[in-house]
Amino acid sequence: MKNRGKCWIMLICLTAIFFVVGCSGKKHPNVTLPASVYSRHLLIMPFYAVRAKGSIVTCPVCGKSNPAGPISPEAEGILTDMLVVGLQRRGFEVIPMSDVETEIIKMGEKEATHNLVATAKHLAERFKVKLVVSGVVFEYRTREGSSIGVEKPAAVSFSLHLIEGENGRILWVDRYKETQKALSEDISNIGRFLKRKGKWVTARRLAYDGMNVLLDHFPEPE
Repeated sequence: MKNRGKCWIMLICLTAIFFVVGCSGKKHPNVTLPASVYSRHLLIMPFYAVRAKGSIVTCPVCGKSNPAGPISPEAEGILTDMLVVGLQRRGFEVIPMSDVETEIIKMGEKEATHNLVATAKHLAERFKVKLVVSGVVFEYRTREGSSIGVEKPAAVSFSLHLIEGENGRILWVDRYKETQKALSEDISNIGRFLKRKGKWVTARRLAYDGMNVLLDHFPEPE
């Protein structure tokens, strides 16, 4: 009887865990696009970092407000590489980043970053693509400490935009933000806690997890 009671307690606990895992986390929109607009041939712009003193900043692509913080120098390159690899793994054909960067150099960095939507339109015309993906990073704070104990946990905040190259219309936007917390601070994070084996992870790992969350909801054709 005692063993049977223990089994019931364990079953209840596991059910509660899976319920929490299933119900926790921000919902991300599932978007479909008409075939006339959709394409699996994409151009990806390098990630753009918005470095600001305040805790809230405005996205230069969509104009939405986003939580912000310190951004490590390597953040833009890391996120750009993750985005390229993530889309390629999902079957998208991507214009070589070296070609995109060469064209941006020709434009001039100041001009290219002054209006990211206008730059997306220019690049779409130059490379004959329908769709452009633009990413913006608002925070990329590295972990201070080790995997078993931290002074400051890692934190990331970034967004992705799918832009119609012909007219600059934003077809889809989604964002991801996470500051790793101990399970005692937020029980709703139990799914990620178990997946990460209860360790304090790096900003790169947070970014990797976040990128996959967003790309799993990347628009599909109708």
